[in-house]
Amino acid sequence: MRALLVSTLGLAILVGAAAQARSQPAALPTLRINAAASLSAVAQRVEQYPTTRFATAMTLAGLRDPGPPIDVFLSSEDSDLARGTPTWISGFADAGRNLVVLFPGRATGYPSNSLEALLHHEVAHILFARAARGRPVPRWFNEGLALAAERPVALSDRSRLAWTLVRHGTLSLAELERLFGDGRAANQRAYAVANALVRDLLRVHGQDSAARVLSLIGEGRGFDDAFSAATGEPLAGALDRFWSRQQLWGRWLPFLTGPAFLWTVITLLALLAIGTTRRRRAQQRRIWDEEERAEEDRLARERLLESDPGAWIH
Repeated sequence: MRALLVSTLGLAILVGAAAQARSQPAALPTLRINAAASLSAVAQRVEQYPTTRFATAMTLAGLRDPGPPIDVFLSSEDSDLARGTPTWISGFADAGRNLVVLFPGRATGYPSNSLEALLHHEVAHILFARAARGRPVPRWFNEGLALAAERPVALSDRSRLAWTLVRHGTLSLAELERLFGDGRAANQRAYAVANALVRDLLRVHGQDSAARVLSLIGEGRGFDDAFSAATGEPLAGALDRFWSRQQLWGRWLPFLTGPAFLWTVITLLALLAIGTTRRRRAQQRRIWDEEERAEEDRLARERLLESDPGAWIH
């Protein structure tokens, strides 16, 4: 009986400790900011960015421990590193060296719209790599997930995706993966599609689905197998569902961008302009009529005064 009580008490303590650990917020990454003297003011600003926003990346990665400190290096445009990096690349992460490199002069272009957003994006890549234990993750999934960690979806994301659908149609995952290395325009198209695709996967399978996928990759599974096991849906099926959801855009956008719709808009704008002009002319005519009546009344009073000066006494 005594042994049973001791074992029961021990089990209760373990369960309570596990529940307490789950209820405690995850630790946040520690950053060490490094910059050339010319970027010292920028470095001070980066050091003041709130770290609480890294909680989103920690959740998506499924990490409780962020791991060792991450070195963040700010590179000026006149450095050898910047000159040797394509101009459309505003930053990159090297998970093996716990290093993030940012080019502050390029931080306002798509997909990141600020230096702070870019920092969150690249730090998220380090955390995802740690969750996957350094094993490879498809770039489209990695980039889309980093955008989800970086910021909410924006109008620019939707408009770029819509334009991609109109101009280029659907993409296979292999095609999407290649776009990231095909220049600025193709790179931005790749980000727009990856962003929408990963957000759709998170919407369907839950915010914790990414953490399950990364964990299984860390155990040595390939991405397709890890995705299927974590979500219960084959990757090909998820991709088909995503593109089918875009078919509404596919039906309407050719019409909205076609000549018939444009001429309809032009005609409506012309009719609106004509109606506005007519209302303004009618209003002007009323003003002129009132001025003419006022002038006639004035002249009548003057004539009356000339003919009968006593009329003004009353």
